[in-house]
Amino acid sequence: MRLGLLLLLLGFAPPVAAQTSHEIYAAQCVAQIEDIPDFSCGDGDLVPVTVNGIEITPGTFQSGMECDLPALLDNGSGSDGQCVPGSRILNLSSTVAQVSVMCRQKHNRPDGVLFYDEIDVIAYNPASGATCWFQAISHDPEVPVDGRLVRSPTAVDGPSIWEPPETVAADRCGNCHDNDPFMYSPFVGQVWRAVPSNPLGPYFHVDAGFGFDAWPTKTFDLRDNTCTGCHRIGSDKTCGELTDWMTGRTIPQGADALARRFPGSHSMSPLHGLTSAGWATFHGQSVAQITSCCDEPKQSFCKLTKIPAYRP
Repeated sequence: MRLGLLLLLLGFAPPVAAQTSHEIYAAQCVAQIEDIPDFSCGDGDLVPVTVNGIEITPGTFQSGMECDLPALLDNGSGSDGQCVPGSRILNLSSTVAQVSVMCRQKHNRPDGVLFYDEIDVIAYNPASGATCWFQAISHDPEVPVDGRLVRSPTAVDGPSIWEPPETVAADRCGNCHDNDPFMYSPFVGQVWRAVPSNPLGPYFHVDAGFGFDAWPTKTFDLRDNTCTGCHRIGSDKTCGELTDWMTGRTIPQGADALARRFPGSHSMSPLHGLTSAGWATFHGQSVAQITSCCDEPKQSFCKLTKIPAYRP
């Protein structure tokens, strides 16, 4: 006789399996945002990689090559560089939730192959600001993540490719996404229509006890600033490399000659159409104000402020 039935006949409830951290987190994300559907990376928009405006394919790619719009997220020393073709971005948004998926290539693979080094999902409730983060990561380039039919990260039945939430928390996604869930970069901006956007909406991380609230959600409330008129300036990664990369103060890894000189070196604001002198006149003072606050946040005019959130 099976143990569960025997226990019931004897008046005892069968033991309940303890929930994993992923199950706990997924349940909170469903409750505060929405259940995420299964998906295929093949339905996403292919992010172009170009050199001097000419698109690079897996067949013309060379490991370590430089390109016009390199990926800003470091692909790591063991990768093929910052300009690997084949990444895709998929929008799974509904009337309730904004959901973005990135299927990321860090190693060159044949054209049309839907196997990836990493799949990232950001789920966001624009009404409350609740945000959840999921990652599926290949730890061996010879064993990539299958992106042909991906089981939902909020599903709790069957095998899961998704990392435990505490592992995702340790990867510090929110330190880069310190303005809002969906951060613009020139690389991602090529398919920006596939990315939901709510740059001034409420924002907080669903925690479930795994440390997501430790990620920074403070920004500078600056007056008469041309940058913060469009989006917030977060106190962590945006204050560091992102501001420098977007304004030509430093050049990101993987940038070619086109990306190293104006206007390619100045990604904010996108498609600005300004001359170098015009850009400096229009944005120079605002950038100086931001860098000053990033260096010394306690200055009175910086007004470092917690991003608002609605928590029911």
